[in-house]
Amino acid sequence: MIGMQVALTVTQMLVRITGVVLLILGLLIWAEGMRDLVFAHTILGLVFVISLWLFAVVAGRLGAPVGLAAGVGVLGLIVVWLGMTQNGLLPGSSHWVIQILHLLVGMSAVGMAEALGGRLRRIRFAHA
Repeated sequence: MIGMQVALTVTQMLVRITGVVLLILGLLIWAEGMRDLVFAHTILGLVFVISLWLFAVVAGRLGAPVGLAAGVGVLGLIVVWLGMTQNGLLPGSSHWVIQILHLLVGMSAVGMAEALGGRLRRIRFAHA
């Protein structure tokens, strides 16, 4: 049980930290045209999604609602798909729509993970 608690804490902190760093990198790539940061953003994005999935699995095993944990996992799939395919979606002057969608989906993933963590804390405090 203690090992699961450590895994939950570590994965939640990874989701938080990588989420913030990804937001900063994404804004630098988009607003400042710093294209040399795309590779780092991609690799860190994969770390983010893997952490998100692990967090959802551990939270589910510790008693969080299965639907919410599954929703976080599915949102991770959407983040990966959108991140890896966004360059081919709506090319040209409308591409900013995809960039905004990518930003919103990524931020939603962080928010859903926070909601999942909060729900798990409330469940555990109610049973303590």
